[in-house]
Amino acid sequence: LTSNQESNENFFEAVNIFGGGNQIVTSPMMEGGRITSIFGGSEVDLTKAKALPGATIDVLTLFGGSEIRVPADWKIKIEVTAILGGFEDKRTDLSHDDDAPVVVIKGLTMFGGGEIKS
Repeated sequence: LTSNQESNENFFEAVNIFGGGNQIVTSPMMEGGRITSIFGGSEVDLTKAKALPGATIDVLTLFGGSEIRVPADWKIKIEVTAILGGFEDKRTDLSHDDDAPVVVIKGLTMFGGGEIKS
């Protein structure tokens, strides 16, 4: 199962089971989303989206992986439980803008992983 999608809705969903997919989110008022990767991988590009205060992304990764690309000025708070896996922010050039949105990424990764990039 493979998908390549573009979404401008305020809530996005990316589901990949035994496959991979790419999604570009362009919402000017993103409230959050859900990423599910089971024996597969997801790439979600949020670099053209604008996050609303309190935006939350739920992730579930089992034997798979997720890559989330975000604008460099977003503040990311990771609340992902990792069991024999990991989820990390790999951005190196971070903005220090006090007005930047805070996006919470929460969920579970087991035997897999995820990363945040710009």
